[in-house]
Amino acid sequence: MRHAIVIRTAIAVFALTATVLAVAQPRPTESGFLQVEDDIRLFYQRFGTGTPVLFSPMRSEMVTTFAPLLERVDAVLWDARGFGLSDRPDDFARVGLDHELVDAEAMRRHFGAERVYYLGGSLWGPVGMLYAARHPGSVAGVISMAPLAIAAELMGEPDNPIVRDLTAQEAELDAMRADGRDRSEAYTFCVLENRVAFSGSYVDIDNYARFEVANLCQYENWHPHNVLPLVFEGIFGSFGAWDWRHELSGVEPPVLLLYGDHEAWPLAGVRAYTEVVPNLAWREFVDVGHHVWNERTDEVIAMVETFLTGVWPTGAQR
Repeated sequence: MRHAIVIRTAIAVFALTATVLAVAQPRPTESGFLQVEDDIRLFYQRFGTGTPVLFSPMRSEMVTTFAPLLERVDAVLWDARGFGLSDRPDDFARVGLDHELVDAEAMRRHFGAERVYYLGGSLWGPVGMLYAARHPGSVAGVISMAPLAIAAELMGEPDNPIVRDLTAQEAELDAMRADGRDRSEAYTFCVLENRVAFSGSYVDIDNYARFEVANLCQYENWHPHNVLPLVFEGIFGSFGAWDWRHELSGVEPPVLLLYGDHEAWPLAGVRAYTEVVPNLAWREFVDVGHHVWNERTDEVIAMVETFLTGVWPTGAQR
């Protein structure tokens, strides 16, 4: 019975991904590792032949979703510490906000970019704005998608939660943990774990296909026993009891804020950026969950591409 559940889930995932597998994936003009510490290398891919303009630390997730944009824009995407093909520090004191900013600066200098547009979502949504606050001379603009609430006190249960019946899948995960298949069948477990974890991030579950086709479970770093402690103990832990309102009130470069009305935390915490960051335009997408870049891919790409030209995109409010 338990294996039947996995098979049914795999069939459902395949059906969803079939519609987007035909999306052409641009070939990077360069792939490699940047040494940022003696024992830490970051895997990157460069697209285009000119000086890169767009930088993002979310390569393994974004390289598929943003494939059409990467055909037209000079960009560098890398895996943040502990993600994708980048090295994973055993000491979580070596991951987090400060290290993200150091690594972004290292990438910018390595590729000879004077000022960059930083694209980040979810955990990396606020990182881009903090990068602009602390390194204004390095940042031309920030695309912040579905960022964490601007202050820890504004996090909490979402206003418009997306509810699905995942009883069968959760029971299968429990069974796999109980008999050790979470490790012996790590890839299958990772696929199902992501399916359960991210089902509440999509208003239209068909849009999950854009996440699934990235196949994050091909990377051991993305398997739950590796990624969950890294995210919650490492990166979240580095934020402490954060309140970024004062610091972000001084951000000079323009910021494009994109998020859905079914965010994973209270909307007040996201909307607060619009009241604090001075040079900001935003769009709140209707009937969209946390992964706005997968739910409204074409619109997001069009808005980002316009923003990269120095123009506020149509549909963004000032």
